[in-house]
Amino acid sequence: MKKYIILIACSLFWIACERDIFDKDYRAVLEKNSFSEGFYMGYFVLQDQEYWCEIEFRADNYEEWPSGGAAFQKEMSCLTTGIFNISNATLTFKLDKYKFPDFPLPCNSRMILPGDYRIHLITKDDSLVFSKGVGKDKIKYHLQKLAE
Repeated sequence: MKKYIILIACSLFWIACERDIFDKDYRAVLEKNSFSEGFYMGYFVLQDQEYWCEIEFRADNYEEWPSGGAAFQKEMSCLTTGIFNISNATLTFKLDKYKFPDFPLPCNSRMILPGDYRIHLITKDDSLVFSKGVGKDKIKYHLQKLAE
């Protein structure tokens, strides 16, 4: 009987540890008015690998920037510019152009930013967490606003 209790307790503990704390929606902080423009730097997770990234948000436009020598980051051929919009708990990026379309290294198509993302967290003047996809195709961004 003790074995079963220990097995159940360990299973519950493992399940709790595997869950991403940002898979819950925090409705109190998902409003567009709590988002502020500027440069956001952080990382995104794709297939259990973290990649550094930087995105600038200005006047409903976005622009991705190289992360400056980080070991794992998007190829230059993946960096884009365009328009962004926040509606309810959805962050939408619409492509205007690729910044470096002739860059020699190819882009992993799953890393291209434009698309519809579910917002998990926006904190006033600070953090932004959003994701799209499921399973091995899930990509989740964890960004923090840089001081200006």
